[in-house]
Amino acid sequence: MLTALTDARVLTPDEVIERGTVLIDGGRIVEMGPSVSLPPGAQVTRLPNLTLAPGFIDLHVHGGGGFGVATTDPEEIRSYARWVVTKGVTSFLATMCAADQEEALGFLRAGARAAGSIPDGASLLGVNLEGPFVSPFRRGALPESWPLPPDMRAFDGLVEAAGGHLRVMTLAPELPRADSVLRAALSRGVVAAVGHTDARYEEAARAFAAGASLLTHAFNAMRPFHHRDPGPVGAAADAPGAVVELIADGVHLHPATVGLLVRALGPERVALVTDGVTPAGMASGNFRVGGQEALLQDGRVLLADGTIAGSAATLDQAVRSIVRWGIADLPDAVRMASSVPAAVLGLGERKGRIAPGYDADLVALDGELEVVMTWVGGQMRHIWPKGWQG
Repeated sequence: MLTALTDARVLTPDEVIERGTVLIDGGRIVEMGPSVSLPPGAQVTRLPNLTLAPGFIDLHVHGGGGFGVATTDPEEIRSYARWVVTKGVTSFLATMCAADQEEALGFLRAGARAAGSIPDGASLLGVNLEGPFVSPFRRGALPESWPLPPDMRAFDGLVEAAGGHLRVMTLAPELPRADSVLRAALSRGVVAAVGHTDARYEEAARAFAAGASLLTHAFNAMRPFHHRDPGPVGAAADAPGAVVELIADGVHLHPATVGLLVRALGPERVALVTDGVTPAGMASGNFRVGGQEALLQDGRVLLADGTIAGSAATLDQAVRSIVRWGIADLPDAVRMASSVPAAVLGLGERKGRIAPGYDADLVALDGELEVVMTWVGGQMRHIWPKGWQG
């Protein structure tokens, strides 16, 4: 059925249409612009006073709304997917770490079973494996037993368990044989990310030159930027086309740090991510995060020793923060949450933009940039408040 979304402010790749229409057929955008003729029989939804943007894509998330995605139960991942559409997220990578290799294999198999379109929820694009070939000295909140020396046999087992759905893998390039794992990941179509690393600038630069293209949650769980040793952040900035993940929750990074990096690299090289964990989007309470007890209080998720254990923020909050902090305007903030993540995954010709031929993954925002509606593949998956008529 043809669907027409009309009277909205539309964010396209090249311009802002103050009053436009998006025409959808078969889950794809077929036409958009300020003066689209509505075909007979089209289902029309008017969106006055709303901004229509590409749906958000979260490359790095462990859970939220009380649900975790590092689980052996595919239904828990689907429950998360049905919750996260309320935050404007139309697709995501289930990001996983584990206590050990055996547990990781179980998580990956569950992720593989849940991958794809999820009824009434966001689409699961695959799995993001945060480790295990990372530095034990920069593990952050990862389980103490998770980091392992790079090993091709262990890597092959992880890839096999993921069943073709491993999309991103974080590794520490300074570790012995990390270069072999990086090459193997790239040969299997996996995006190699540098993170949880004590690499010096030169070591990280070699990894980016060898094909790594993503920096995992910039500045966090890595050797700090120093004016005499710029470390992984400096290497990523110098690597043409490399994208950095930023957690814009006001906890992991000071807003000035976020602004500095966005201005230095440009929004086209920044992917907003949540690094959200099970209690993300909730008010407070005690939870288990990665098998460890954690406390959510005042917007922070902390382990008993005070280590930040992922984020309590959601991706719509990150977009609002970028705008409210004065770091970028709404089109650029949305770009960092949609088209940039799509490009990281090689999906830039299909997702992350409002343009003909693209998947009709869309979010409607009100004047306060709160999520009012979400569509996945042209199907409305969320509306707030229920029964909203425009």
